[in-house]
Amino acid sequence: MRLDGSLVLIGPTSGTCVACAEDARLAALGPEVPRDNLNTGGLIAPAFTPLIEVLAKQDCEDTVIAVRTDLGVVATHHVNDSCGPPPEETANGPVPVEKGALRQPNEKTTVEGLKAALVDRRHGPIIGTFRTGHLPLAMMSAELVRDFATPEAGYGRTYTFEEAERVALFEAVERHNGMRPRTKPGIEASYAQLQHALDPERLGLPDVGHRYTPDLKMRWVEGWSYTHNRPIAVPEQVAYWATRTPPTQRFLYETSNGCGLGNSLTEAVLHGLFEVAERDAFLMAWYGKTPLTRLKTPDSDPVLPHLRDRLEELGYELLFLDATNDIGIPAVLSLARTDRDLPRAFFAAGANPDPHKAMLSAAAEVVVDVETMADRVRANPEQYRRTRELLENPGLVRTMDDHVAVNTLPEAQARHAFLVSDNDPVELTAKLEHTDLRDLLGHHTEHLRNLGLELIAVDQSDPVIVNKLGLHSAKVIVPGTVPMTFGHRNRRTTGLPRLTPAHLHPHPFP
Repeated sequence: MRLDGSLVLIGPTSGTCVACAEDARLAALGPEVPRDNLNTGGLIAPAFTPLIEVLAKQDCEDTVIAVRTDLGVVATHHVNDSCGPPPEETANGPVPVEKGALRQPNEKTTVEGLKAALVDRRHGPIIGTFRTGHLPLAMMSAELVRDFATPEAGYGRTYTFEEAERVALFEAVERHNGMRPRTKPGIEASYAQLQHALDPERLGLPDVGHRYTPDLKMRWVEGWSYTHNRPIAVPEQVAYWATRTPPTQRFLYETSNGCGLGNSLTEAVLHGLFEVAERDAFLMAWYGKTPLTRLKTPDSDPVLPHLRDRLEELGYELLFLDATNDIGIPAVLSLARTDRDLPRAFFAAGANPDPHKAMLSAAAEVVVDVETMADRVRANPEQYRRTRELLENPGLVRTMDDHVAVNTLPEAQARHAFLVSDNDPVELTAKLEHTDLRDLLGHHTEHLRNLGLELIAVDQSDPVIVNKLGLHSAKVIVPGTVPMTFGHRNRRTTGLPRLTPAHLHPHPFP
């Protein structure tokens, strides 16, 4: 039993250690709350002593009973044991799927199953799910505990709120796993001291102000080169996008670029690769000033015409552009544009071996972005009063919203007019014949090898989530592709042989 002011916490008595339960509770309260003292202190109001005595005799396996003696409220909370046994090793064998499918079935990951394992307002890792009801698609968010000053969440944008909630929970898990290591710590060394390590200079270094040298000491974690079939050390600050890297070791800005979630590690790596392809295709076209061919919208699709019509009501034309490049994974750029006295242009992208799915992903994001910009302006009007300053001084572009906002200005239209070529629209098709995801991953690995590129992945899986839900996470890195960054000064276009920038205006990726 622990006391925290008027709060009395009883359990867990088995299944989960008290330290894990308390660390999760304090994390859910935010980074301002210290986590180094479990004896926070407090008093039990005499009127509640009989109740506490009864509850203290309960068997609280994996459960905390919380009593608010100031309000007379009792609640139970399921907690996870983050120092429990690691998951069993994944067999290095086939990953069978239905013909052409990109996901294995997983009966544990229903909405109710995900919520039971992940959502708890007092202990996290997800403190709640929230609905947005005024958009053309059902939209849900799943808010993570505030490990950092900036709130983080997963988002789902689909056709029903149930499915949107499921997608939001998946994305929240992906973000939770990708922020920092959940298993054993790595080693500290310089690149010059290591064998079989990823050379940071292959990653694309910042254009300005980087401090990397081969003698810079930093933390490294273990990754796996699928190209060379061997372990490879990866800088921790590359493998995890929000790890607490000491300032003296930080040499680049990393995002969740390349993070994937799956029902096996192979599946997670594949979906991380699709995201690498999406971001690389977008930025190669943007920085390389490459005209892209328009795509036809499939007539049989029930959703895309609805999204197109919704944007037309708002005064926008919805275009799809073929951004597929040498990586070979179909990539689609969506553009919502207008010539009215409105924000002029919004962009998004998707990549998937099934071009139709890539198109749906790109459409869902851009249509929601158009409609939510008004919400963002209302929430932070000062940010948008300074948008024209961003146009004149790109160094002031620091956030994702800045990147979007500066490219909506009429004055920025000339910066992206090149993207839409004059070619006749074409239709993207693909015939997916695979029945094993490991074979599909092998196909893409070999294709990258032929391009002189290496496929590397770090297993980011949280053992607790693997054991409970069978969900794995991976950070995929393909040195030589263009990484997505936010904040124009953080762009990483130096040392990438495939990229010859024609301009370096802030990108419009949301």
